[in-house]
Amino acid sequence: MKRKFGWLAGGWMLVGLLAAATPAQAAGGMESFKLTRAVPADAMLVVQFRDHEGEKFVHEQFGRVWAEVEKQRFDKDIKRLLQTAIKDSGGDLEAFDARWQQVTDLAASVEWSGLLGREGAFALKLVPASGAEWVLLAMPPAEQVAADFDGLAAILKNLLELDTQKLLLHSQEGEGDTVIHKVSIANAVVPLSLTLARHKDVVLFGFGSSMPEQVLALLRGETDKATATLASTERFKDAFKTLPPPTDEFCFVDMSKIMTQVRGFAKMAAAMSATQPTSAPATTQPAGPLAFLMPLVDELDLWDYMASVSTTDGMKTVQEQVAVLREGAKTKTLGQVFYGGTPLRDPLKFIPKSATSVSIGSGLDFLALYKGIIKFVEQNVPEGKAAIAQWDEVRKGLPLDIEQDVLGAIGSGYQTFSAPIPTPFMPGTVFILPVRDAEKAQKVLDWATEAINGALATQGAQGAGVEDARIEGAEGFKQVILPPLFAMIPGLGQPIYGIQRDHLFLANGPKVLTAALKTGAGTEESFEKNERFHEEGLPLTPNMTGFSFQDLSNFGEEFGQMLSMVGVVRMMAPDLGKNPAANAALTIVTKLGSVVKKLDFYRSKCAITTMDGNVQHTKTVTHYQEPPKPKTPTSGPADEPTSQPAATPPAKSPGG
Repeated sequence: MKRKFGWLAGGWMLVGLLAAATPAQAAGGMESFKLTRAVPADAMLVVQFRDHEGEKFVHEQFGRVWAEVEKQRFDKDIKRLLQTAIKDSGGDLEAFDARWQQVTDLAASVEWSGLLGREGAFALKLVPASGAEWVLLAMPPAEQVAADFDGLAAILKNLLELDTQKLLLHSQEGEGDTVIHKVSIANAVVPLSLTLARHKDVVLFGFGSSMPEQVLALLRGETDKATATLASTERFKDAFKTLPPPTDEFCFVDMSKIMTQVRGFAKMAAAMSATQPTSAPATTQPAGPLAFLMPLVDELDLWDYMASVSTTDGMKTVQEQVAVLREGAKTKTLGQVFYGGTPLRDPLKFIPKSATSVSIGSGLDFLALYKGIIKFVEQNVPEGKAAIAQWDEVRKGLPLDIEQDVLGAIGSGYQTFSAPIPTPFMPGTVFILPVRDAEKAQKVLDWATEAINGALATQGAQGAGVEDARIEGAEGFKQVILPPLFAMIPGLGQPIYGIQRDHLFLANGPKVLTAALKTGAGTEESFEKNERFHEEGLPLTPNMTGFSFQDLSNFGEEFGQMLSMVGVVRMMAPDLGKNPAANAALTIVTKLGSVVKKLDFYRSKCAITTMDGNVQHTKTVTHYQEPPKPKTPTSGPADEPTSQPAATPPAKSPGG
């Protein structure tokens, strides 16, 4: 069935493709992915996904989301936005409307929702000439390939008619089931092209001077596939040896190759920024303002490669990912910050049974980050020593020593959770940090209390300030009384902070803080007793360095409700609603609330991360649920009373 307003749907499909790079796991094997034959060996990133029977439920649910997108008629709002911009700039509205109608009519000839119906792939590499080259491959249903490609080619030609100054060159070669369209800039120094092509049942979108040609050659069988494809390389094969065979999708990122190319870019930029007075000898050549780029790349060069696989089987998706660190990565600043922590010990100690969202990690060492930045600036940034000397003078005048008193008091790692306290629509949140030195940490909090009191006093907010929390079991904790205006900020609540059991607690309400403290004291059941986690979560392991769990059973309703409430802005700021562009933007966001509410088929998501030497492994499981039955028939927006036909499910569910 042809889809009106397909150009917009196509944009959503592309977003879904990029989101599909999320890692996952299962059985099926690389041989199930037909497009591996077309990804060249020098690709540095590849994401491939395919449709199969196990994804039937998820596709049906995203079909509901897709139908809601079309029913909301976002195209009308976007058109209004563009019309406003053209009118304000003195453009020709009649010409725009005519062109808009032409493009939308042509877009209706493309079955956007099925463009990636059987399989899709995205591959990218960095190159010196253009920075990046990429290719997107799509395999629509066999009976749609010809019509979809012809529709895409017609859209391309129509858009090229806008180039009245002939700045772009268009060429076409081939016929039948092998056709290539290329668009390039006239008289360009670097011969870059945008390519739209078809070879039999594969549609190609590409950018670059070499990668689209490489892929087309592989599709045509003009290159030795045994040595020319990424999947045939030993490095690619090694990356997936410890992972299950993929069924839904797989992703491979060759970080080593990427950073090698980035290092080349950095070297060129540093060289171009260097200056040398004619009278200065070569040995005294100034390094240039960008001399720090090379050592910065070295600091960021932590990973060898990353790989992930995914499998969906009905009501569950399992994902697995590995990230392999380079030798010596843990000695670098970011390596110490994110990978220097020890395995989690008693990770759920402060997490109450009632929590609906939990995230815990052993990495996040603020002191290591601070020391690393100071050292890097001093050693690598031009005039860095002078800058650090100035900072040292500033530090001496501060009431607290940043390194010793503040960062030195906080340990590595973090815990955070949210719970429906006091209500699901106003959840309480607690952020917990381990404390190295409780005395120093308390000194910091005392200083913060004075600073907050002083700041609120200068604002003249009556009744605002910091007072004792007066919460049972939370002796020494402070509560911030905010001005009424701050009550409108989502999630801010009633800030409370304090130290207990060698941990710093930051909460947005007294009830959720009480739940955390009682759990830590053993007088309230911990998250291990949470029924949903017990039924759907992954088992905790002794060597894990990260853990997360989200109860998503009400995610669609709660997030959609939040977006739908954006319309309140019109009441708070009536003048804003009179602005056509702002009004259209607010309408789009409000309508998105209705779309997001259709994400009511998610149930829960749990992830466990472990570290074995230089290899980080993450396993994630996502559970789904049958969406609730609608209480009343859903009607379309006011400007679109007629209903739209049921939408074909997208080829790949975003993020799945």
